[in-house]
Amino acid sequence: MINDIELLQLKRELLRKEAKDGDFMSMIYYINNSYKAGWHHRLIAKELQDFLKDPCKKCLAVFMPPQHGKSELTTRLFPAFALGVNPNLKIAIASYSSDLANSFNRDIQRNIDLPEYREIYPETRLNSKNVVTTQSWLRNSEEFEIVEKKGSLKSIGTEGGLSGRPVDIGIIDDPVKDDKEAQSPTMRENAWQWYIKVFLARLHNDSKQILIMTRWHEDDLAGRLLNPEINPNWKDWKVIK
Repeated sequence: MINDIELLQLKRELLRKEAKDGDFMSMIYYINNSYKAGWHHRLIAKELQDFLKDPCKKCLAVFMPPQHGKSELTTRLFPAFALGVNPNLKIAIASYSSDLANSFNRDIQRNIDLPEYREIYPETRLNSKNVVTTQSWLRNSEEFEIVEKKGSLKSIGTEGGLSGRPVDIGIIDDPVKDDKEAQSPTMRENAWQWYIKVFLARLHNDSKQILIMTRWHEDDLAGRLLNPEINPNWKDWKVIK
């Protein structure tokens, strides 16, 4: 008979194998054994996993109230998963403030630095004192590059730019701060113009978009993207709410 320690080791090894085989939720549990998933977290994780793998899926929207774990899954954990599966991806994360976007960036770096993460994805690593490279691989709170790969991640506020940067996966996490901003026609228009002029300009034919937000107003960014009178590609969006 196996004892409790051996059983735990077997369960951990199974999680690691499933994560290496492309299971997002297994990766989460393996790098963070204190993570508690509700039914909606498992649903979103499965959608994100399928979204990454299916080249036909281009646009995914997740609408949830504050404090329901949407950013933890979609903006902190999913980019680490995506770069583990494909370390050559170029990802951009945008939020209503550069400070928030950069905090997401730092959290993603912490996940990638975990020894448990390296056990799953040994080819996806960041520059550090322990990494010997033939060139300097960028790493700061706004941007990092995957060592010896083409992948990178850039974080910006919705007032910032992505000049000269092609994006494979663009993630927008709450383009407006709260209900007060959402009620402002000026703020809603600013978010829309930034999306049109900055965000879309960096996407290519195979790029994917993820929009995560709390809906405060029917004419917010999500409302316009899903409005057939404004966006001719509105049917491209799959919505989870």
